[in-house]
Amino acid sequence: MRDLDEIAADIARLQKEKALHPKFVRYLDASLLRIRKRDFFLGRKLLERLAKARAQAKERDGLLEEYREGYREIEREITRLKADKEHLRSVRKPPMSETEVERMKSLLDAANRAISHAVIAELHGVPCRLALPAFQEGSKDRRLLLPRVPDGEVAPLLALLEDVGTVRDAFGNRGVHSLLEALTFSDAKLAHLLGDGRPLKAVLTPNLSWLKAITAPGTLLPPLSLDLPIEELRGRVEAIAGFADKLHDVEGAREPMAGVTKAMGSGALAKAQDADRAYRTFGDAARRAWEGTLEKAIRDVERDLEKRTKDLSGLTQPDRLL
Repeated sequence: MRDLDEIAADIARLQKEKALHPKFVRYLDASLLRIRKRDFFLGRKLLERLAKARAQAKERDGLLEEYREGYREIEREITRLKADKEHLRSVRKPPMSETEVERMKSLLDAANRAISHAVIAELHGVPCRLALPAFQEGSKDRRLLLPRVPDGEVAPLLALLEDVGTVRDAFGNRGVHSLLEALTFSDAKLAHLLGDGRPLKAVLTPNLSWLKAITAPGTLLPPLSLDLPIEELRGRVEAIAGFADKLHDVEGAREPMAGVTKAMGSGALAKAQDADRAYRTFGDAARRAWEGTLEKAIRDVERDLEKRTKDLSGLTQPDRLL
């Protein structure tokens, strides 16, 4: 009986806290009353009815949760469709097709490769007495990002290489790399080649840092790329074209650089840059804009949005079903 009193007290507390449905309270009270009167059969029957009602309530709660999730899914879809509509409306037609953008990128890549080959040829195949002045002049244009060549230090070196004699014959008529090799020669070997190797070493040593920099592995000049701001790209094209004119073995780079210069002058590179940004930002929407099918895509989204909004308006809000 003490257990029944405790159960009754719990039921009263839950009823006061409105944690139990009044229907369940009635079933529990009636069942406790029958059990107190030793009518266990009817008490059990009332509890079975309570369990059945609880199962029905649980099933109802499950159905309500499914309904609520379906309702929310439609709401999320409407939100997504609204965002898609605004996204598509913000897209403008790119100034150039994606194929043409790729052609502009290929043009820049070809120019980068051609200039790199021309620089390598200048360092290896052109007499250093002719090649070094090109790098000296190029270093003055900071857009090329070449190592600085101090005029006061390089002048004695160029004078020695240009002067008719053993230094010119042994090193001045060879590539730039030969100058670095000269510093690895012993005094005896230099004396054998030049008679006296000290003057060459004296003028080479102050120029060693920038000579090592221009002959180091890797790409010497900054690349041409659509990723650059247009004014920086324009300046870089001008600087590299001017530097190429100073090189001696540049035949393979003339046509690619002429193509890049022409594309810059006509505005094609600027258009390619804008179009590339649009395709990377908006993807398929930008492609539809170029193809002229974007308006249809917007209408399709608006139609779906109208349909889902109508579907939602015909449903009762889940909170009103409680």
